[in-house]
Amino acid sequence: MTRLVLIALALTALGGGVGAATPAATGRGLPPRSEVPMSVQTPQRVQAALPTLRLLRTVRVLADLTARGALALAAPARAALRAEAQALATAPTLGASAAGQSRERLLSALTDAQRTQLARAEADLVRRAELLAARARFAAPDGPVNRTAMLYSFQLPGGFGTVQALLAQPTLNPYRTPGPNAAELERLRTSLTP
Repeated sequence: MTRLVLIALALTALGGGVGAATPAATGRGLPPRSEVPMSVQTPQRVQAALPTLRLLRTVRVLADLTARGALALAAPARAALRAEAQALATAPTLGASAAGQSRERLLSALTDAQRTQLARAEADLVRRAELLAARARFAAPDGPVNRTAMLYSFQLPGGFGTVQALLAQPTLNPYRTPGPNAAELERLRTSLTP
């Protein structure tokens, strides 16, 4: 009995399983892997993606705060944030420079007290990510895992998939393609509508 369990576990680990059909038997090939290898997580790529990663986190936190009514925004601030959200939704590419400038425009629409509130909420998100990372074990078959990339994957809509996509395509605008970041931006826009 124990031997059968070990064989079943070994087959499962190798991609098969008890009674698993092969791709040829089902008439379909395996879907292409969309993962970006861990080896692209070089410190230089992660560093280049940081402005975009920060922007994504800021938009997430802004969406959370505005949806809950935690930020009392004046009409001009709402208009400025809506305009920036619209610009993000339509920009064909993003990249580090554009992401940094967009984040600055979002922050400049807020009062000092609101920026402090946003910074505290982002810091809370970072602390939660660090707690999750402390309990997790990361291993990759093709090299070490970049800690900064993993921490951001706990903070962003789309998680690790979003981080991988940005590391593979530095000018990618995650708000232009359907997915969790576009949904988060839409949630922000909706919460800013008078």
